[in-house]
Parts: sequence; C-alpha cells; structure tokens
Amino acid sequence: MAIELCINGKFTTDPSADDIGRAFDGAPHPKGWYLVLDDEDDGSNIEVTARPEGTYDVTADDGHREGHPDRPFTADQAKAALLKYRAREAGWREAFTWQSDAEDDEEEKKGENSFPTAKRSSEPPTWAVVAVIASFVLVVIAGYVLSGTALGNSEFFYVGLIFLPMAVLLVVAVIAKMLEVRRASGWSTAVGRIVKSSTAAQRHRSAGDATTVKTVPAVEYEFAVGGRKVRGNRIGIGGDSGGADTEATVRRYTVGAAVTVYYDPANPKNCVLERGVPEGIGKGLAIIVAFVIAFVGIVYWLATGAPPLVERYYPHANVPVVIIAASMGVLMLLFFVASWRLSRRAADWPLVRGTVLSSGTEKITKSSDGRRSVTHAPAIEYAYRVNDVDYVSRQVKLGATVSASESYAAGVASRYPKGATIDVHYDPANPSNAALENPAGTRWFLLAIAAALFALAAHQAGAFT
Repeated sequence: MAIELCINGKFTTDPSADDIGRAFDGAPHPKGWYLVLDDEDDGSNIEVTARPEGTYDVTADDGHREGHPDRPFTADQAKAALLKYRAREAGWREAFTWQSDAEDDEEEKKGENSFPTAKRSSEPPTWAVVAVIASFVLVVIAGYVLSGTALGNSEFFYVGLIFLPMAVLLVVAVIAKMLEVRRASGWSTAVGRIVKSSTAAQRHRSAGDATTVKTVPAVEYEFAVGGRKVRGNRIGIGGDSGGADTEATVRRYTVGAAVTVYYDPANPKNCVLERGVPEGIGKGLAIIVAFVIAFVGIVYWLATGAPPLVERYYPHANVPVVIIAASMGVLMLLFFVASWRLSRRAADWPLVRGTVLSSGTEKITKSSDGRRSVTHAPAIEYAYRVNDVDYVSRQVKLGATVSASESYAAGVASRYPKGATIDVHYDPANPSNAALENPAGTRWFLLAIAAALFALAAHQAGAFT
C-alpha cells in the first residue's frame, strides 16, 4: 500500500500518524489550506479543505464513489477520519454518506450543465480588437497627414507603417494577459486531481503557407465546487505553447497528483493551475519594445539620413534602389549567419528513431498584384519519443520550408512513406524542435542573394563606372 500525504503542495510518502497529527497543529487553518491523503494502489483518497469559519470540508473517494459527511468537520474530526483511513480501519467509511452510481451520474450531468461554458482564453477582449483596428486607421491617417514631407515620401516610412499594427498586436496581447493575471489573483482555490497528463499535436495553417504542427502539454484535472465535479484543461493564464518546457510541464503534473486549482467563482469552468505572471513575459515585452524602438529608429534613418549620405558620395546614384538593395542585403546576410549557426549546432544534435504518421504533398496558393501562383510542399508528419515524452513534427529540412513543383514535393515525400521508421535529429535543449535533414545548400543560397543585392546596390550607386 503506497500512501501519500499532500499538504498545500508539499508531499510526504508513507506518512506516519504523527505526520497527519502535526498537519492540524496550527488549526484552525486559513481559507485555501488543503490536505490530501491518498492510496495510489486503489485510487482512494480523502481531501480536506479549510473553511473561513475554522471548520473543514471533507470529501472521501473509495476509488469508485464519493462520500461526504453530513456537516463540516472540526479539526479533531478531520484528523480522526484521516487516521482511520491511513490505518485502513474497517469503519473509516462510516463518517461519510456515499453516493450510489446513479447519483454519481446524475451529479456529474448536473455539474456539467450548471456552469456556463468557459470563455476560451484565445478569444481577445473587445478593447484589444478595437486597439488593433485603431492602429490600422492610424496607418491611413499618418500616410495622409505626412504625405509631401521628406518622411512621408519615403518608401521606408510606409514599410514602417505596415509593421505598426503587428507591434500593436503584440503589445495588446501582453497587456490582455497581464489584466487576466490581475483578475485571477482574486479567484477561489480548490483541491484538484490530475486525470490526464500527456502531449497533443496542435496544427495550424495560415493562408498561403504550409501546415505547421507543434507539440504542447495536454493536462486535464478535476475538482469539486459546491459538491459538483468540474474538469479543466488550462495550465496557466498565458496558455502553454509547448516548446522547451513541454517535458517539464508533463513531469510536474502527473496523473493522480493533487494540485491547487484556481477558479473564477462566477464560472468555475474558467480555471487554471498556475495564475501567476507567465514566466518570461517581462523579458518578452522588453524584447518587443526594444525591437520596435530599433525598427522605428532604423526606418527613420533610412528615410531621412541615408539619402543625403548616399548622394554625398555617389551624386549620380539611384538613391531609393541603392538603399533598398543594401538594406535587403544586410537582412539576407543576417539570415545567413543565423542559419549557419543553427546548422552548426544541429550537427551535434542527438538522434532518435521515429515513425512517419502521414506522407504526401500540400498545395500552397499565393496571390500578389492580382496574380495567383501555386506551388507544392512535402507534407510529412512524424512522431518520436524523447525521455518518455511523445512529440510530433512536420519539419523536414532544418530551418526551411521549401515549396516548388508537385513532382519535387512528391519526390521528397516518397523518401518518407507512411509507417516508415526514420532517424529524427532533435535539439536536446528543446526536443520539440526536430528535423529529418540538415541541408547546407539553403544557407549558401541566402549568402548568394545577399551578395547579389550588394552588387545591385553598388551598380546603382555607380561604383562600377
């Protein structure tokens, strides 16, 4: 028999009677204090949660049915029930009124229908939508007001305006999550139990792009509110996007573990396991702000400072082409450096065997200037396992998605037929990042583009004449 004691998230394996007794030394406990004593062998447990008036709500589960006392327990009554349960005395169930199976089914249906459906965390608040729309309106107004000025006549000014709504969208998303964290600080708490802990594949496809898939933790938990069971699946306020933390999250919430659930008392289905500020949000916001400031500064200099500089040294230059080509050349060079560094690191990645789940091609349609182009990309989805955690990926070539003719895509897919066992190279720091191939040609292609752009800039500046 494997007995485990959990007091406010602190676990003790095979607790003694003294361990249970000491848990009530500080009685009465404040609201939010909880204790769970469970037997991992048969799935039974007793949960004790403190009430504001100093008594305790106690729920027992024998692995098949729930039992509740007629009234809240005092500290001595709760301790006595726990000690009887630990000793497996024959009369430990007598302190509870047990529901029949029919009552359990009816209660579960009642619980499912008595709370409103929780609003999905991915749905943006109204003010956020208004803010993003306002940024688009600002783009139009700014273009009209500044037309005719040196800044307004620059192509780079309009490039900057195009990126403005994107920056606003990121900032609004961060603010919305911070407000949700603030609201959650006043939510109620309950003792819950993890009923599912695994990973799931989330697929996404944007217009004109190939389908992407990422592995995220899939954790579900149950808790009781007013005697009714509620099931939740949100981990934190910011959601869980997987990545490097996937394995740690699955390990943290194992099936059967007792957890603290934070829920909205007005709608218990709106619940999370972690209500604090998502880790890294401050750093992420700082990076966003720094990027926006740097981007605006660069665009402003390219629009106002770069033209006079080019004209001073190359009076006969085609100034807009020179600036655009040189800027794009620098950007391609940065992409090359990033790709080269990633490829060097990936050369030392460990290898694991995986299985192809599906193999085929995917049509990609893009429209530009009224013209429609159709290409095809290989669509190969595979599964692999690292440290007993399952992952799914679609990345064939590391850091690149190549689309071309249908015959090209079909040729790549034919190398990885459905059901085949394959070698998967994965990032040990982030096992969700994996690839089947580490191509060298792509990064040199980027370098060639950068060189061609620099050559174009030099030619338009008159450097060769």
